[in-house]
Amino acid sequence: MNNKEKKTENSLIIKTLIKNGAFSISEIENETKLSRSSIFKKLKKLVDNKVLVTTSNFGPSVKYKLATNEEALAFLFSQDNYLSIDNIAKAWNVSESSAKKYIKVFVDKDLINKQGLPPKKIFYSYNYPNIKYHFSKEQEEIISKYYIYISPDGQILKGIKGFVYWAENKSNRNSPELLAQEYLETREKFYQDKKDVFLIDATNKLEYVFKDDVYLKKLFHRDFDSLPVFGKTYLSQMVRIAKSGQENNAILNDIVLKIQFSIDKIISKYDIQAVGFIPPTIARKNQLMSFLAKKIKFDLPIIVIQKVKNFAPIQQKSLKKIDDRVLNAKKTIIVNSSNKFKNILLIDDVTGSGATLNETAKKIINQGIAQNVYGFTITGSAKAGDFDVISEV
Repeated sequence: MNNKEKKTENSLIIKTLIKNGAFSISEIENETKLSRSSIFKKLKKLVDNKVLVTTSNFGPSVKYKLATNEEALAFLFSQDNYLSIDNIAKAWNVSESSAKKYIKVFVDKDLINKQGLPPKKIFYSYNYPNIKYHFSKEQEEIISKYYIYISPDGQILKGIKGFVYWAENKSNRNSPELLAQEYLETREKFYQDKKDVFLIDATNKLEYVFKDDVYLKKLFHRDFDSLPVFGKTYLSQMVRIAKSGQENNAILNDIVLKIQFSIDKIISKYDIQAVGFIPPTIARKNQLMSFLAKKIKFDLPIIVIQKVKNFAPIQQKSLKKIDDRVLNAKKTIIVNSSNKFKNILLIDDVTGSGATLNETAKKIINQGIAQNVYGFTITGSAKAGDFDVISEV
């Protein structure tokens, strides 16, 4: 049997799986000129290779369905780059809710890519292993753990697949192997050769930007917003998706998981007695900061911080002059608290200049709400001196 005939057979089996779910040998026989014995040999080989499983051991009631393993998924996606959950559920012969639970295991292992966000239809694609480029063990480890790229068509590409896609389509620079080494060296430079970073102290940047008008005792980031050449970091990409307004609890929970330890450290080390969340400027159906306020675990009171609702809300990231950013925060932030505290922690999503946090801290101190105010943001500028104008797009 030549390769063309094999592909035709595979295509027929896959088509039947997606359309009918578990199938009998007669369903394949009716769609081809192949003999029953040759079809049986083909199906037996797929069962032996753990691509298909049978619903019973023998007899006329035997049906075939897709196995729930990597080999089976590679086979299923060999004829079509994108499949919906109902296609996959049919092939596995399970309900869509069960299929979502099964497929999540492979998405978490980075074997399957998930494209799209609810309420739009979600499609899945198979993450075929990289065979074109040779990365060192350390390069694969670091890239797989920290790199993510959002493609123009909305795919969330993690690890090596995302890095290779970016290198081939967007970098306009060296080969992926050379870029991989540059990525490691860039991380070593910005993270001071530490592989696991939970807090970045950005306090000295406040003095550079605000001179003697600094009201934050300390400012921390969980990660940088972006790195030179390589663009937005993993957490920055997650925040970008979370702030898009689409409901995606998996990503929101991922953000909480990655920042909880950092916040715990600040609360413990600096004896934090209350927490405040910087409110968003633009109204969205699903607000990241509201989600964080509900999901981050701490047994502390929350001070009320509000934004004045103007007819034309202006986001901090759209302002390039520091004076404009300070004025924006000064005129739009309101803090209310009848209680007094020694140390308060302010939490925001992204920081460019720190103007919102610093101006909020100023109001808290001037109103006698707290003696010391600390700031924490999920991501912040990687620039050593002047602030970044951080975009969400």
